[in-house]
This record gives sequence, C-alpha cells and structure tokens, in this order.
Amino acid sequence: MENINNQKTTTAALVVLVTIGWIFAFISLLGYSFIFGVIGVIMGILTTKNGSRAGLSVIVANIILMGIGLVFSEKIADYVINFMNLT
Repeated sequence: MENINNQKTTTAALVVLVTIGWIFAFISLLGYSFIFGVIGVIMGILTTKNGSRAGLSVIVANIILMGIGLVFSEKIADYVINFMNLT
C-alpha cells in the first residue's frame, strides 16, 4: 500500500516538473531567454533523473526555444503586445 502512495506522489511531482519546464520554455520566447531557458532545462534534467522520458523533450524544447528567444525576443514580445492590444 505504501508503494502505491509513493508512486502516485512521484508521478504527480513529475507532472509538475514537466509542466513548469514547458511554461519556462514558452516564457523564454518573450524575454530573459537565458534565465528562463536554463531553469526549464534544469526542470527537464530533474524529470529525467527521476526516471521519466518526458524530461528529454522538455530539455530539447527549452534549448530550441531559448535560442529562438535570444534572437527574436523583441519581435515576439512586440507581436504579443500588439496582438493583446496592451499598448
């Protein structure tokens, strides 16, 4: 019985880590790409370290989106602000 509760807790923690990793991947497109991208990569590493293969996709996505954010973050942020009519 204790093993089942431990497995549910581990699964919930992995889901939280993957979700936070994806959120940071998309935030890195808007600004501070290096900071948010590195934090997202760390979330992916922690997920992979706990035995989930979903962490690999989080790591790759963060690296790719961090690179895009480093190059195009001003244009992407300007587009999002104009799209949401925040000016």
